[in-house]
Amino acid sequence: MSDFDRKIITDAITRMLARREHSVNEIARKLQQKGIASEAFTPILDEFKDAGIQSDTRFAESRARALYMKGKGPRAIKLDLQQYGVDEGTAEQALNEIEADWFESARNVKVKKFGEFYETEFALRQKQKQFLQYRGFYQDHIDYAVSESSCEN
Repeated sequence: MSDFDRKIITDAITRMLARREHSVNEIARKLQQKGIASEAFTPILDEFKDAGIQSDTRFAESRARALYMKGKGPRAIKLDLQQYGVDEGTAEQALNEIEADWFESARNVKVKKFGEFYETEFALRQKQKQFLQYRGFYQDHIDYAVSESSCEN
């Protein structure tokens, strides 16, 4: 590989990481879309990882925090991180690192969409539960969010 090619790859990776954190798989995919062979960029990407410039852990924490702030639940966040090639251990670590209160988060998402009151009609309560499930919350979080004790009458 020529010095020119190395500079192009290094610049491309640097530009990506300057905007926001990226996972290794995401950087590799973007470089391949630009027509750069994986044999050419893999050693350079490894240098970025070794130097601590690129970190899947940092990416996972940043992404998990952003999704949590958008009202996503732990299941949805894990699935999202997996799509970016983050391994399950790193995803779990990121979820622990953001110190989220999933019960209150589920309640806040429910309140924002459906209001503060407790829904007495079964079909409408099921609709609330389905919405929270779609947002990626686990069943115990959902049960808490739609329970009578978490709502103001």
